Amino acid sequence: MKLRENAGRVARVVVATSSIVAAVTSFGVSAAAASPSTCATPTVLVHDLASSEREWDGWLDELGGRGVCAFAFTYGASEASVLLQQKGLAVAGLSRIEDSAIEFGAFVGSVRERTGADRVQVLAHGAGGLVAQQWIAHAGAEDVRTLVTVGPLWNGTDIAGLGTIAAVNRSLGIYDALAVVEKPLLEPICAACGQIVANSGYMHDAARTGWVVPGVRYVNVMSRYDGLMTDPLSAAVPGSENVIVQDVDPSDRANHLQLMNDPLVRRLALTALTAPAVG
Repeated sequence: MKLRENAGRVARVVVATSSIVAAVTSFGVSAAAASPSTCATPTVLVHDLASSEREWDGWLDELGGRGVCAFAFTYGASEASVLLQQKGLAVAGLSRIEDSAIEFGAFVGSVRERTGADRVQVLAHGAGGLVAQQWIAHAGAEDVRTLVTVGPLWNGTDIAGLGTIAAVNRSLGIYDALAVVEKPLLEPICAACGQIVANSGYMHDAARTGWVVPGVRYVNVMSRYDGLMTDPLSAAVPGSENVIVQDVDPSDRANHLQLMNDPLVRRLALTALTAPAVG
């Protein structure tokens, strides 16, 4: 493959990566929000890629009304976060999923210390579920009772055709070589953007080890019209409980950007969160 062709492809990937950020951008980064310090099972809220804890603002009162004490935080600020802030775009969740998972684990530890709880439950949106699962799978399974995801990305996204491109490159045996070229260009912008693409190195390795960890209850709340997920219903991974919005209301057309403000989605997620574990 010629250098010019490589450069052109990298440029296209940079543009497409920017489209991922734009597709899931939410505004406002602030200090960690939390409810009272005493609760039996604290709930940690994990925002989506290119967002912040502010996306949970509309949920906190309803969580409190159901007797759920919730703790939200902002994770994954990258070098690009500073540049975006200068443009009036306050976003986070851009750094490597592995690095964000370390932040998540530290936050879980602080919540457990503050509340005295042995285990937490987690409510995550989009890529936030990958961050939580990364930590659960590698360090924190004993600390998490339940993981409820809204618009999960267990099989990644094919936005701008990136997942299809990755699959072709993998079949040609050139994926790893191209990834080496792209990594230093993309990571300062949004390392997680490349990781959430279907057939990426991250998604490939994570799927190989499995998404469900024994002892943790998984519930996925999905919309057939998500738009960001690669085949939304493919996120119904074996061993998880799956709730499809349109099975409850066929007229609901919520896409990934609309999930957090959809009253039905919120009700289904909170019901899953407060339901007693089976077994």
